[in-house]
Amino acid sequence: MICGICGSRMKIGRFRIMGGKTFTSVGWFDGDQLVCESNDQETSGFYCEGCGIMMGVFFRGKQVGFTDKYRQDLDDNIDTLPKKTCPDCGAVLDVDYPRCPECGYLF
Repeated sequence: MICGICGSRMKIGRFRIMGGKTFTSVGWFDGDQLVCESNDQETSGFYCEGCGIMMGVFFRGKQVGFTDKYRQDLDDNIDTLPKKTCPDCGAVLDVDYPRCPECGYLF
């Protein structure tokens, strides 16, 4: 893996979280919202000798929230399909209808 900061090749090895008996989990946050966490204390990791960056790769993380991209308000019409009008009878239908249920027009 190449370091995104200095461009040096990173070394791969074991990434271990040390801290005694107080460790509970590692979490990934989107702003202030906890999205994913893992209870692993040891995993694969990368180290850049050029700039001193350490990165751990945590497997089996469990999702506990959503990033802003997928968070929706309850008022959103997320399940509403766009509409189309049948040119034969004028019925307003969801766009996924292949045939008009009113007159049988085939789109």
